Amino acid sequence: GEREVRWSFVVDVTLTQEQSRRLKKQPGRLVPAAGERASPPPNAPRDPAEGDGGEGEGEGEESWALRTVVVEVKSRVRRIARPPALHDQLQAVAYSLMLRAEAAHLVQTLGEEMDVSPVELHGPPMWHAANFEAHVLPRLRAFAAAVQAMRADVAARVSYLCGDDRWRDRLLRERGCGFLVK
Repeated sequence: GEREVRWSFVVDVTLTQEQSRRLKKQPGRLVPAAGERASPPPNAPRDPAEGDGGEGEGEGEESWALRTVVVEVKSRVRRIARPPALHDQLQAVAYSLMLRAEAAHLVQTLGEEMDVSPVELHGPPMWHAANFEAHVLPRLRAFAAAVQAMRADVAARVSYLCGDDRWRDRLLRERGCGFLVK
């Protein structure tokens, strides 16, 4: 049978102040979570066109702020994972850090069903940015250095490829990649 292919993708959107004013704040579209709301400083100059923020002025528009958020969309074929798998969260974190975004929204779809999970980089419960810097990046750097060293040294490469599991484990540990050893 014919199968539809769907891809995960990243959307990076920056809006001007004028564009953000024209957006309709609708549930499920542009209603920020509590952590995404920001209040302007008390002495910040106000645009007279926005009103004084009192009764009848809308739903507290002065408390809205824009921030860059990566949207990672995963089209599922079996089920939606709640919460999303850690490797999916880390992928969204990597995209967010590369694009200098403040957060990510991991969107999972399955047919007509959709789940949106916010992934905060700089806050609880995971503190993703700090942990990425402390744990993931050092391992990526060590792995890249080990690959470069093996590419530059034919004897080491042959030794690794021809060795048994214990020998390979030893070579990985010597090159700072003990985390790859079972």
